[in-house]
Amino acid sequence: MVLEGILAAMKVMLQKYSSYGLHRFCLEHIKANLLTNFRRKGLKEACQILGTELNHTKYWNAWGRINELNPEAAEYLQQIDPTMWTLFEDGGHRWGLSTTNMSESYNNVLKGARHLPIRAMVESTLEKCAYIFRRDRPKINACNTPLPPHPMAIYMANMLDSTRQAVTSWGDYFVVVVCGASTTADWSEGLKVKLKSKPAPSYP
Repeated sequence: MVLEGILAAMKVMLQKYSSYGLHRFCLEHIKANLLTNFRRKGLKEACQILGTELNHTKYWNAWGRINELNPEAAEYLQQIDPTMWTLFEDGGHRWGLSTTNMSESYNNVLKGARHLPIRAMVESTLEKCAYIFRRDRPKINACNTPLPPHPMAIYMANMLDSTRQAVTSWGDYFVVVVCGASTTADWSEGLKVKLKSKPAPSYP
């Protein structure tokens, strides 16, 4: 009954203000509904990949993985319009956002101010926003890396991983060598992959 109310409200709003919004489903709610109906290890992770993947091959591989885990779960998801919950089919309307976390964060800011007069509501949200900056200023000033600690750790891990791969040309072909941490590794080591059977392009 609540879901019908939400859908009805969105339908009315978009009829009146079609150029101001677009209705989409939250991926977290899709996963929760999926796991309520189907229990299988790995299903939640596969659904997460399916909902957020932008690569064509990986997207369809995720569909295949869900079908392997539980064909009925795959059929259940297929009954939901993929443009409503997958970023691959979304058309870029959500700018990569797959959940309602952003709107829920804003709702948290407005919590306690919903029944106030407009002026008081604006002042309340301004004070809350200013408080967040005052509270977190010491942590911001103490940060001595270009990125916050968590994304910086991911960035450094990816940088380290990239040093284990060398991409070069050998003869008329592109070749990828996956080996140690040196781009001058011996060709007898690692994995040689012939990516394209045509001459490598020349760069100025």
